[in-house]
Parts: sequence; structure tokens; C-alpha cells
Amino acid sequence: MVIMASAAAWQALLGIIVFTSIPLLLSENRRAVSWRLVAGALAAQFLLALLLLRVPLVQDLLLGLNGFVKAIEAAAIAGSSYMFGYLGGAPLPFEAKGPGSSFIVAFQVLPVVLVMSALSAVLFYWGLLQKIIYWLGRGLQRLLGLDGLQTFSVASSLFFGIVEAPLLIKPYFREMPRATLFLVMTAGMSTVAGTVMVLYATQLQGILDNPAGHILVASLISLPAAVLLAHLWLPGSDSGDHRIPEVESEAQGAVDALVRGTEDGVRLMLNIIGMIIVLFACIHLANAILGALFGEQITIEYLVSLAMAPIVWLMGIGGDDLGTAAELLSIKVVFNEFVAYQKMAELGAGAMSAQANLIMAYAICGFANFASLGLVVGTISTMVPERTNEVAALAPKALLAGLLATCMTGAVVGLVA
Repeated sequence: MVIMASAAAWQALLGIIVFTSIPLLLSENRRAVSWRLVAGALAAQFLLALLLLRVPLVQDLLLGLNGFVKAIEAAAIAGSSYMFGYLGGAPLPFEAKGPGSSFIVAFQVLPVVLVMSALSAVLFYWGLLQKIIYWLGRGLQRLLGLDGLQTFSVASSLFFGIVEAPLLIKPYFREMPRATLFLVMTAGMSTVAGTVMVLYATQLQGILDNPAGHILVASLISLPAAVLLAHLWLPGSDSGDHRIPEVESEAQGAVDALVRGTEDGVRLMLNIIGMIIVLFACIHLANAILGALFGEQITIEYLVSLAMAPIVWLMGIGGDDLGTAAELLSIKVVFNEFVAYQKMAELGAGAMSAQANLIMAYAICGFANFASLGLVVGTISTMVPERTNEVAALAPKALLAGLLATCMTGAVVGLVA
């Protein structure tokens, strides 16, 4: 057992070296790399992991998030069951028989996004989210030496999605340096928004202890990884302006914020539903073509999982867990993290070892997937049409950097936890 653990540790250490070497080899200007930033980002990842996963007091605080998640989940079910009846989670008025399930994702899981969007809008109106972003940003600024705009962009990605976060800094995109633009995109790919953290935590109930805490910790630890990999790939100097931008809600009151947040949540929920339907349809058609040409066993997920297997191994996962973990990571990239977590839930806690489940929960926790390419290019190019070609060229690089950042987080957690 000690030998296995030691082997996994060496795999993870090798993985961290490989994950940082890839963007360095592809770097646009290796001479401009700040090794102070590199060392600070690596140290930040390990220090955050140790603090958040090993200090009992912090663990107790994170454990309290589970009660919050259950309260939000219950509130969402109360609303959806009133609106949709047993489709939304109310008791079945009949005995379920035959194949199938009474569990409907669109009516029983996704309403959590709606509730979180509305609550986040109210917290943003009250200024609470801005304060958290400010102090988190100050910590990143002191440790990594980022300028004010970079600091705000990275910190805000912890709470806002890959579409919402760029909107907060819309006035800056026209003159934004190329390196900062790439950092904004990479940070968005490396984390998940606060509006979906509760959603993913509900999916991982029974797979991990305190899933809400782990989802939050995953995004926190991935922030310095995103800064590190973005800087290695596209180094940029500090602009010297260390003022963190101040952003205020456009709402005229708490009720107005609640209404606006609900409207945004409806759009987000419908976007998730539509994106999943279209992705499943496109992948199904592509798999049908591949099946007709090469046999039913050859699918896009299978082909991508072959490419993901070495990456999963470099996170410290091997043996019987390797195939399942590679499949989950391929689902995350081809579809999205929601579908990957849903697959983890369907497989159950016994499908992989506890350590592999933990590592994969962190590695999956990010918006780095094919659908995000369209979202990030569409969002930013709409705000600055003259930079569309530049954004389109950087987006695939940001996708790979975001994926490597979450995988690096998985490797770090495997070593520390």
C-alpha cells in the first residue's frame, strides 16, 4: 500500500512538471517569463491545498457549506415541485413501474441554478460579492504581482461564469493587453461560477464527503494554476496600475436585483438545457457515423478518452481506475462538467477508489470544454468586434490551458489530501 501511494505521488509530481512544461514549450516569449510569478503560483497552489484540506478549523467551516447546499436544494425543489408537481420533485401520485426514472434533470436539478442566480444578484447589489472579490484579489496581487485589472478578472471568475465575468470588465477590452486577455479567458476556463457550484455539489452527494466544500476549494486552488499557465504561455508585464476596478450593480433595489437575477438565471438555465440537447444530438450523430465506418465501439468519447488517459495517469491515477477516470475527463471536455459529474453520480462511489474520486472531482471542476469555446468567443467578440480574430485564435489555447490548470489542481490535491 505504501509502494502504491509512493508511485501515485511520483506520478502526480511528474504530472505537475509536465502540465507546466507544455505551455512553457508553446510559449510566445519564454524570455519574458517571470520566475517569481511561477514560484509564487506553485507555492500558492500547495499552500491553499494544505490550508483548505488539512487545517481542521477550515475544514469545519467548509463543512458548514453542506448545510447551505441542502437548504438551497430544498428551496429549489419546493419551487419546482409547486410549479411542475411530481416532475419537479413532489411525491409521485402513483407507483413507479417499469424502466425509466422519475428523476428529471431539467425540473429537479437545474432549478438550483435559477435560485443561485437570483441570490447572487442580491448579494452583488448589497456589495458583498465585490468585497470578497476585492480581498481575494488583494491576496493574489501581493503573492503573484498582478496588476489591478488582472487581479479583478481572476478573482471574479470564482463567482461569475465564462459569459458573466467578461461583462464586468467590458470597458477595458478595447485597450486590454494581449496577455491580460488570454489570462481572462484562461481563468474562466479553469474555474466554475458560483451559480453552478451548488448544482455540482448536489450531483456529488454520496460520492464525496462535503462536496460543496470541495467544489469551492477546487476553484480556489485552480486560480493560481490559471495565472501560472496563462503567464507561461503568453507572458505579459505588470501595467503598474494596481487599482482593482470597482463594479456596482445596475439594480435599483434588492427586489429589482432579485428580478434581474431571476431573469439571468432563466437564460442560464435555458442555455444549459439547450446546450446539452444540442451537444448530445451532435455527438450522437458523429458517433453514428463513426460506428458505421469503424464499429459501434468507436465513439468520440472513446477516442478522446485515449488522449486523456496519459493526463489522468499524470494526476496520480492508475490501475483499474484509469479507464473510468479517462472516460470522465473525456466527457467533461466533449460535453461539459455537468454531464461528467452526472456520470460520476450514476457510476456511484464504488466505481473508483476514494482517492481517484477526489482527484477527478477537482480535475473536472472547470469550464474547459468545447462548448465554452463558442461562448467565450461570442461574448468577447460581441463587445469588441475588432478583436474577434485575436479572441478566436486565443480561445483554443485558453481551453487547453484551463484543462491543464484543473488537472494540475487534481494532481496537487492527490498529493496533499
